Amino acid sequence: MTKIIPVCQLYSQSRTQGGPTITFDSIAQRLSGQHGPLTDRLRNALTAVIEDGIIAPGESLPSEREFAAKLDISRSTVRTCLRDLADMGLVRTRPGAGTTVIGGIPKALTRLSGFSEDMRLRGLLPSSKVLELVVGPVPSDTAFRTGLPMETQTLTLVRLRLAGGEALSYERAVVPVACVGEDYDGSGSLYERMDENDARPRRTLQQMEAIEASVEIAGHLGIAEGAAVLKIGQVGYGADGTAVEDAISWYRGDRYRYVGEIKG
Repeated sequence: MTKIIPVCQLYSQSRTQGGPTITFDSIAQRLSGQHGPLTDRLRNALTAVIEDGIIAPGESLPSEREFAAKLDISRSTVRTCLRDLADMGLVRTRPGAGTTVIGGIPKALTRLSGFSEDMRLRGLLPSSKVLELVVGPVPSDTAFRTGLPMETQTLTLVRLRLAGGEALSYERAVVPVACVGEDYDGSGSLYERMDENDARPRRTLQQMEAIEASVEIAGHLGIAEGAAVLKIGQVGYGADGTAVEDAISWYRGDRYRYVGEIKG
């Protein structure tokens, strides 16, 4: 079924003029289609237009005054709603800079891609902070999971992955040195370096679970201890079926969501 989004807008400013672009009509329609307290309805409506992509990540929202005037609601209601959206990780409010949409970052289950590729597709600048880099024989737990011979030289890379300067993921990856080269320092895309050596994974086995962030993980990601995170374990295999990656990542639950299609 095709979803039809109304193009009629009560208010809009051009992006080329540097102002916010927002469809108040879409918000008003979602408000009128709900029942319950106004703050809850406004929060649900704004969440929907953000997740539907009607308001894109990186766009600035209008001021509380504009929201209140266009939707005929109080500024206190708008303020409470925006605070709730910030707590949900959908927007960021900075004093003097207004409110900017962050939005959840979708990760497709049907496409094998790396963090850097995913962030660039969202118009975000990826970067990494290397916390640990060790070259040596394959760790015993990795050898057990992957079947790599114990004499295999591997690179163990622990790093923080960021987008637009914001920490989104903490990861630990083990890959054979032959797949990335002895000069790889971990600062750039792992998959792009593996591409250069024709060693990129061609298929992966993943295991995902929702857990509460430990003190260590919370500290790295800048979130509260006990906050929801997605823990994803992954073993990647090359074209010849040999394991080329053993990784565990912890993604912020308020910023990441996995999207997949199941066919019967």
